[in-house]
Amino acid sequence: MTIVKMVDRFDMFEKMNNELTLDLNKTAVIQIDMHVRQIDPEWSAFPQPVGANKVKNAARFLNVCREYGMPVIHVMVYRRPVEATAPRPREVVVKKTGMVSTPYGLPKKKSYDPGTKEGYFQWDIMPELGPAYTDYIINTKHTGSSYEGTELEYLIEALGVDTFLCIGINSNNCVGTFAIQAFDRGLNAIMISDCVASTHGNDLHQFALHNIARTFGFVLTEEEAYQKIEEAVRRTTAEAIAE
Repeated sequence: MTIVKMVDRFDMFEKMNNELTLDLNKTAVIQIDMHVRQIDPEWSAFPQPVGANKVKNAARFLNVCREYGMPVIHVMVYRRPVEATAPRPREVVVKKTGMVSTPYGLPKKKSYDPGTKEGYFQWDIMPELGPAYTDYIINTKHTGSSYEGTELEYLIEALGVDTFLCIGINSNNCVGTFAIQAFDRGLNAIMISDCVASTHGNDLHQFALHNIARTFGFVLTEEEAYQKIEEAVRRTTAEAIAE
């Protein structure tokens, strides 16, 4: 393997983002895996204040989107203790070598509380994010996919949405996987850069943003997303007046 320099495609991103429009009736917000054990400084080695700022941004973004009436979906991973502790080939090698995939070091506590059973979601979500009583909760995610083995597709169909404003952890795996699998399903994924991060390092985080923007979806800043939302409201209002 070699270290490569990221190709500058920012002109392309800007042109694509300028053409992007939202239909708020078909847009939802999806928050993926912003777990206490991933971000909270008592649990995680994730650098601060980066983690705290991402949570603050995400909480603000969720509240704004709720005010506009957009559905908010929380997808949180849950594994039974027997599933969480089952050895996997890669994890066996990692344990032997003492190496970890993150440059931030080992977590301060074990990833899973062996006593945790049902009710896991309420214990584990960063409290700043809710859930609000209007939010939708999916805590049957067992893998990196938000679709596999969960009821997410049924919920998407019931809500009648096809566009997702994506926030969460990690940008390079679970959030990125959602965006790629959304693309495969003919859906539109928009990653909100101020509200996503990676515990695996800023290099993989930046790769994830470029990967989605160049091949599978869109990447907007929080402010750019607000502008798109406001444009959608103005457009809908103008269309209603014209009728």
